[in-house]
Amino acid sequence: MKNLTSIIGICGVALITLLSSCKDEFLDKVPYDAIPFDDALLTEDDMQAALNGVYSNMLGSGLYGRTVPIMGDLLADNVYISSANTGRYIPFNTYAIFDDNGDVDGVWSSAYYAILNANQVISADLPANANVNQMRGEAYAARGMMYFDLVRIFAKPYNADNINSAGVPIVLTYQPEIKPARNTVGEVYAQAVSDLTTAISLMTEEKNSEYISKYVAVGLLAKVYQYMGDWENAKTQSLDLINNGGYSLVDSADFVSFWADPGPSELSETLFELRMDIAVNNGFNSLAAMYDDAVYGDALVDSNFYNSYSDADVRKQLMFEAELSGEPIVRVNKYPNSSNTSDYDDIKIIRLAEVYLILAEAYYHLGDEGNALTYLNAIAQQREPSFEGYTSSGETLLNDITNERRKELAFEGNRVFDLNRLGLDINRGPQFPSDALFIPISDYRRLMPIPLYEINANPAMVQNPGY
Repeated sequence: MKNLTSIIGICGVALITLLSSCKDEFLDKVPYDAIPFDDALLTEDDMQAALNGVYSNMLGSGLYGRTVPIMGDLLADNVYISSANTGRYIPFNTYAIFDDNGDVDGVWSSAYYAILNANQVISADLPANANVNQMRGEAYAARGMMYFDLVRIFAKPYNADNINSAGVPIVLTYQPEIKPARNTVGEVYAQAVSDLTTAISLMTEEKNSEYISKYVAVGLLAKVYQYMGDWENAKTQSLDLINNGGYSLVDSADFVSFWADPGPSELSETLFELRMDIAVNNGFNSLAAMYDDAVYGDALVDSNFYNSYSDADVRKQLMFEAELSGEPIVRVNKYPNSSNTSDYDDIKIIRLAEVYLILAEAYYHLGDEGNALTYLNAIAQQREPSFEGYTSSGETLLNDITNERRKELAFEGNRVFDLNRLGLDINRGPQFPSDALFIPISDYRRLMPIPLYEINANPAMVQNPGY
């Protein structure tokens, strides 16, 4: 049984570790660089250690290391769980999700532990200098990212009712006995915008893709504005990154090798990825293990989705046809290094290609279909050089942008959140469970439940309807 203590409350009083009383695998790991919360950060080295804790929390299999990206595709229509499975993530496949689901618990607790570490860095009482500002900026950006993803997972979309709808609790300071209520969706988005804007103002150091830097925060802020439907600001931030960030799209000839390379890059297409190497990795609990038939190989590609790619589209090479028990299947090959004992697949959080598509969607909503097509085709023709380009307009153009996002960002955890923010029903292919083929936008299961232990431990916490 779980310890009936609010994770948010724990984040106000406990060490920056994960509780041994929680028996789920995502709670069994203690970051090697964890330090007590109530120990003051006296030096820049202390501050860096706490910041390392933020990255360590994000990398865990309960968050971006596996659950969040698999959730984003499996709850939608891109991948399904094979009938010959190892028992992982079946409730997401069948939409039989309850408030004691361990994977949902893991997202909640891992995100709030990351927020705890970020708060510690942000509140460190050290004199400002370029290095301190950089670290504090990275922490602000990470905290903004946590709140953005928490509100996407556990609350209604911004455009549904951001004023009255319950979001998630916002915790910004050390508060030992805190049992907070849920802030509104609008307040959580405002916090994410504030954190990312502050981060941009603080960071000056250019780093490789395994660290948050100024333009990583710019790209994340563009994405937050996209989900808010603030198209003018989404355009402004996207253009800033594309014109000034120094990043470039990967050529079609190099696209497959780009994904096969497990290491970080400098000013290539990847803005930010969480590093996995021989010393720090999730092993059998990695995202890659869910796709690799040499490990679990439970997650398979919906064949209708696979067939939506042209054979000339280089992205189709990141999947391959195979057989399982004599039946044809399609496997993902976007993470091919799960058996590479010297290096592993990094988890890509945001890429330049996504920013191009954010900008295309922003231009569409601002009535500039010419520029929307320009940035949409920049991706589509880069991935398929023989493609003559989209020429659509109106609602068809928006559908093309949405479908191109699906193709480009497949297996990176975005699909269900796109469908939610766009107010679209989920229509799954016949390879999904027969009783979970159609999930309308009105279905309460489009939001994840607040973990039961939070409900039991915190009288101010309100559960999502239906659970």
